[in-house]
Amino acid sequence: MSGSSATPTSIVNQAVALFGNDIPPVTGTYPTFDGSVAGVNAAKLYAPCVATVARQFGWDFSRNWVELATTGNTPPLGWAYEYEYPSGAAELRQLVPPAISDPNNPLPVDWSVGNVMVSDQPTKVIWANQAGALAVITNLPPPSTWDPLFQETVVRLLASEMATAIAGKADTSRDLLEQSGGFAGVGITRPD
Repeated sequence: MSGSSATPTSIVNQAVALFGNDIPPVTGTYPTFDGSVAGVNAAKLYAPCVATVARQFGWDFSRNWVELATTGNTPPLGWAYEYEYPSGAAELRQLVPPAISDPNNPLPVDWSVGNVMVSDQPTKVIWANQAGALAVITNLPPPSTWDPLFQETVVRLLASEMATAIAGKADTSRDLLEQSGGFAGVGITRPD
């Protein structure tokens, strides 16, 4: 199951079926799923598995552009601006200026990620010397937009994690984890 018919619940149920153990399918919906053993574990494991795979290989379908907001803090020495890290971003790919004067020769924007106190809360931030910077991020779109290789990688990584969490199947977990890496590796060769 891939493309528009895929849902978090169908992804979890593919993972459950893959590691076996005659566990009934999950019936609830993301993010809490249901109170079954598989549902409780899926609620803990689904999002981290998706985020882990999303960070691999810069999957094209997960690219998104967002405007950044400044934190109001004075940035550290060497940086002119401090921006809030975009919510919902699995990874920051790059920063770009709000306008590109020469699209055939864009200048790179230097940046760094750190953490500081913002309104008395520890907060992940971006430091840069670019005013009004835009961020290109890896976000976590719904399964209906996923690339089939991405989906298969998530299913196998999730199955690996759930096999250990639910059934203590270390051998099955190891095998599925190795397989998920193989599917992810195929994604490197995909055309942009």
